Amino acid sequence: MSIIKKNRGIILALDVEDVSFAVRLASELRGAKGNFLIKIGRPLEMQIGRKVISIIKEVSNLPVIYDGKIADIPFISRKISENAYKSGADAVIVHAFIGKDVLREIVNLKMGDVIAVVDMTHSGSAEFIQPMARKLAEAAVEVGVDGVVLPATKPEIVKETSQILEGCYIISPGIIAQGAKVGDAIANGADYEVVGRAIYNAENPRKAAEELYKRILEV
Repeated sequence: MSIIKKNRGIILALDVEDVSFAVRLASELRGAKGNFLIKIGRPLEMQIGRKVISIIKEVSNLPVIYDGKIADIPFISRKISENAYKSGADAVIVHAFIGKDVLREIVNLKMGDVIAVVDMTHSGSAEFIQPMARKLAEAAVEVGVDGVVLPATKPEIVKETSQILEGCYIISPGIIAQGAKVGDAIANGADYEVVGRAIYNAENPRKAAEELYKRILEV
């Protein structure tokens, strides 16, 4: 059973390198009005290692996603995932293109949610990943992942692919900073919109997050 539920929400992408700032920001989100999650990527992890997952989890009391974009052989991918889960991650993000054997290895851990990257926000994804998006989504569903990543910058891909993702939640990055409008992904079938700079660069990050949450409820 998925830890993260299919429900509208905002995922704060902590794509920062200042650990103190990240901890302060996560603390400010604790108790905020809305459905919020936190995503920790490699830039932050590389500052002090996986213990940053535990710290952010403790100070925020929110679901935490480890966005390691895992893409290795089954044995190594399993080890990376185990370490993330043991550090407090509720979910890990893994590339779907790496193959069903890798996805299955992590799913079978049953230590937390598995989120598969089906397509990405950058233009370069059109070269290799985007043409395979539907097939990658089908493979992810077959293996039993809990969620998938689909780009808010490509609402037509979100809409088309969401139709074959029964039971899986969709998280969509690319909001504001990369050009997608708030609510674009939600309107096309996504469950969560991922926002980074528009929240952590705001004068009042907590207020910015709460306002964004209100906006996606209006879609």
